[in-house]
Amino acid sequence: MTDEPTLILAKLYRSYFGKMLSALIYHTGIKDIAVCEDIVQEAFVIAAEKWSQNLPDQPEAWLYKTIRNIAYNTLKKANKKQLFEEDYQIPIQCADNELQLLKVLYVCAQSAFSPKIQLIVALRYINGLQVKRIAALLGTDEDSISKVLYRWRAESKNHQWDFEQEVDFNREPQLKRVLKIVYVMFTEGFKLSVKGTLTDQVLCEDALSILQTLIKMGVSAAREVKALYALLLYHLARSCSRLNAIDELVELAEQDRSCWNKEMIAVANGYLLESKRESKKNSSYQLEAAIAYLHTSALTFNAINWPQIAHLYTKLQQLNPSPFITLNHAVALYLGGAYEAAVQLLNGLSTNNFFKNHHLLHCFWAKIYQDQQQLIKALSHYQEALLCPINALEEQFIKKKMAAIQLLN
Repeated sequence: MTDEPTLILAKLYRSYFGKMLSALIYHTGIKDIAVCEDIVQEAFVIAAEKWSQNLPDQPEAWLYKTIRNIAYNTLKKANKKQLFEEDYQIPIQCADNELQLLKVLYVCAQSAFSPKIQLIVALRYINGLQVKRIAALLGTDEDSISKVLYRWRAESKNHQWDFEQEVDFNREPQLKRVLKIVYVMFTEGFKLSVKGTLTDQVLCEDALSILQTLIKMGVSAAREVKALYALLLYHLARSCSRLNAIDELVELAEQDRSCWNKEMIAVANGYLLESKRESKKNSSYQLEAAIAYLHTSALTFNAINWPQIAHLYTKLQQLNPSPFITLNHAVALYLGGAYEAAVQLLNGLSTNNFFKNHHLLHCFWAKIYQDQQQLIKALSHYQEALLCPINALEEQFIKKKMAAIQLLN
């Protein structure tokens, strides 16, 4: 196959797999998600064979038509009766496409499964990521991902979940799980690849699209949805400044704020304000978005209100305790002048079995010692950071820091 059809097919698979899957479920009566997956996969295999000879004028429509035909044959064999067009008609464009996709996501977020399984299933059936890609994103092997998906398909078949039954999008426990999936989905896509680009920009766009659908639906917990939407927009608006012109990681203090997307930040401000108006009670997403607001509203790094950010992290730690929040809290305290309080938090993290070998912790200790002109200790912590799991960009950043210290030493 030539490059053009291959690229088009890959893009369509990535962008439309979830929509095609949900369309099959909601327009054919096929309830077994594994069967739907096989039908979509078969359509793409046929496309790969035929498009190398002749690329259709409307590739998306061609795929939907092929899926429709395969679905018809599948139903005909299963039902052994005459079928009518409405039994297998799959609309190419449907106003309910996003709603159907959201229903499938709610099924993925069943409480019977762990958050990790929910995420893997969503990445496969909502975002259309293939097993190899999911394994790379989550830092595991393909076999483990395949086994998770196999078990989930078996369980979903045993439970006989009815995709056509009315979904209560306002059920708070399930909505919380959906928002968590969306948050992690965005975070995975937002990571920087070794090439210096977003690991998966489409994954970020998918996450935002799901939140937009929930906002349009007017779910009862819209304040949470709007706060998360604002938070993700704040992150995306600043993504351009994470690397310099030669694709090196840049510290927050040195990032070029002039490249930030001001229009996107303004939209985020609006959604954060709406979220606060709808509920005076702080949520974790509201607090995180408020912290991001303080970062984006400051004209310079030195103008950032670090004591206020530290105060918000205190509240966030109470609602959603994690070592990453503790580290960010320590950073805010330190930069706000509360040195002893920051060190106390860092000492606690240094005894945390999970976090004591995290490169971010060692890098921050190195910064503190460098600020105190204790260069030997600073170098020691950077060396420890190099022994932690890091990517090529992070390794390059740490080695550059070490080289700068060695020039002073």
